[in-house]
Order: sequence, then structure tokens, then C-alpha cells
Amino acid sequence: MDCARGFWRWLRGRPRNPRFTYCPSVCAVVAGFNEEEMISHTLAGLWGSYPRLEIIVVSDGSIDDMSGVAQQFARTHSGVLVLSRPERGGKSSAMNFALRYTQAEVVVVIDADSELGPQAIWEVVQPLRDPRVGAVAGCVVARNSFTSLATWLQAYEYLSTIFVGRMVSAMFGILGIVSGAFGAFRRDALDKVQGWDVGPPEDLDLTLTLRKIGYRVAFAPYSHCLTEVPTTWKQLIRQRMRWEQSGVVRNHCRKHSDLADFRNANFSWSNLFLMVDACFFSLFCPLAILGWFIWFFIAGPDNGGWILLTLYLLYLVFEIIQVASLLYFSNNLRRDVPICMVFFLVPLYQMLLLVIRLVAIWGETVGRWSFLDNYVPAKVRKATWKW
Repeated sequence: MDCARGFWRWLRGRPRNPRFTYCPSVCAVVAGFNEEEMISHTLAGLWGSYPRLEIIVVSDGSIDDMSGVAQQFARTHSGVLVLSRPERGGKSSAMNFALRYTQAEVVVVIDADSELGPQAIWEVVQPLRDPRVGAVAGCVVARNSFTSLATWLQAYEYLSTIFVGRMVSAMFGILGIVSGAFGAFRRDALDKVQGWDVGPPEDLDLTLTLRKIGYRVAFAPYSHCLTEVPTTWKQLIRQRMRWEQSGVVRNHCRKHSDLADFRNANFSWSNLFLMVDACFFSLFCPLAILGWFIWFFIAGPDNGGWILLTLYLLYLVFEIIQVASLLYFSNNLRRDVPICMVFFLVPLYQMLLLVIRLVAIWGETVGRWSFLDNYVPAKVRKATWKW
């Protein structure tokens, strides 16, 4: 029905005109470390975008003037509270610290270097009208799409995996992550799980925890958050190593394996399917592809070149379908059409991500690499339970 209504609206040339009827009190938490250059821009785009909004900025042990810049903004804008912590405790600790200073019904988390769309807060809180929903994922898109080939491919990846992919996951009830860059949480739900645990990735961990106690997770596809993606291949590889090594092995297979436990009081088939989906696509498929490539290069079939070309063309067919879906649901074709023009390079890009994933899986399985990542201060890492 949604597709039919959308198609009819598109045929008649009618723009999407949402109605916002749910208006809870909202606290936007902007936690960061050394974000002096971006914080004023982030706050300027956020302030005044929603009627019942308070903003808390947490400078988490920053050694630049992030706190000073934020305080300067707060002096001329009501409803902005700036908290400065002398020592860095990590993002989870900073956000938990902010919870002490608000009684808002909804807590919205925003990265300090991100920028929200004009109606992003309105959009992201609407699914929370349903008391069964504990968290809502916003749609994160790349702001620096055409800085380099690496950013162009990431921009396409964000649109296909976050915008379209999470729309599909939410439709089937198996959405398993609310991005730390932008997401909304029911305050009561946060209190029940005592906030964020130590990451990375604290966003995935919290989402799975909320699902485990019975909450649903929704997606707001038109609640856009623009973020800077890595501009070089080296930066991209480092980022994805952190994401992958702290993802499915650490959280799905270790910490939250009881999501698939029938004895759990809040067991649901959707949580079981979520676990199967994560393990199949993030563990089984990469290992199966690795095994196939090993066989391929050892066996060395005479028509190997044609086999690889056929696989590449089949992959492109899938990407064309993906592009068509993406553009159909897009509300910003001027932005999205140029981004989609890179689709023919996506199979090669995915091969790079596959190699990163395999290395990360190995490292986390045998060495728990995620607990060595400087994303979390060393003193916090040492005090954290090693799942």
C-alpha cells in the first residue's frame, strides 16, 4: 500500500508533505571530543528545529576549545546546556552523564560533527507514538559525497544500506541498529537498561539490549542526518575495521546471543530472525565467498575470466535493482541521482569491504581486537568485561 500510494503521488507530481501530530519533549545530546571546528555549525542547525527541544552538549575531556565555542553559542540561545568533563571517558560515558540533566520524554543522540535536515527531529520522534517502540533510527547520509572516489562509494553505500536497507529491515521487524550518529530513544527505555554500555559499538549494543527487553525498533527514512565520511582509503579501512571487529562477533555471537534463546522471557521470532540475518550475511557469506575464491584460484578453471565477468555482470543487475528502489523512495533526486552513477564500481568496492570483514572477524575471534581500540580510553577498556 505504501508503494502504491507513493507511486500515485509520484505520477501526479505531488511532493511528500508529512503531517506531524506527535510532539513529546526532546533532549538532544551532542557528545564529542575535540569538535571545536564543527560544534557551532551543528548547534546552529539543531537549535529551533523543534518546539519542545533542549540541547545538552558534552565536551568529553576535549583539549581544544569545544566547550568554549559551545558556551558562546549557549549564551545567545536559550535551552542549551554545556557540560565539560575534565577527563575523557568515552562516548557512552558522556551520554550517560548527560541523562542526569534532563527529564525529557525522548533523548535524541547526535554526533558533534553532524548536521540534521530541517524536519529531522519531527520525523524521528513520530514512531515513538507507539509505546512498544523503544528506539528510532534516523537516516544517515554522506555530506562530503564527491570529495574523493572513496567518499562517493561510501555515499552510495549509505543510501543503499541505510536508506533502503534499513527501510526493508524495519518493515520485517528485524532492524538491529540505531546509528550513534543520529537516533531517538524513549527515556523510559533508557532508564530500564541504565543507558549505554561501553562501546564500540555502543549504538549496536544498546539497540540489541532494548530489543532483548521487548521493545521494537523503528526507522524514520526521511529523518536525515548529514555526516562526514572518511576521505581516504586508509581512513576508511581503519573505520571499517573498528565497525566490523566490534559488530557481529562481539555483540551478536557473544554478548547478545541470548536474543535467540527460546527460554528468554521476551523471546520473539523477529529477534531470532535478526540473529540469523546478521550471522548469515556477516559471517557465513564472507567465509563462503572466501572458500569459493580459494577453490577458484587453486582449481584454475579454463574459463575463469568468463566466470568472473559473469559474476560481475550479475552483481550489476542486483545493483541496478537497488538503484531503482533507492531513486523511487528518494525525496532528493538532485542529490541521489549523481551519487548512484558510481554503481558500476560497487562490486570492486564490496570486495575491499569483504577483505576488511574477514580480517576483522579473525582478529575479534582469536584476539578480541575490539577491546584494544583507542575509540574507548585505555582506563575504561581495562575496566570493561571482555565479552
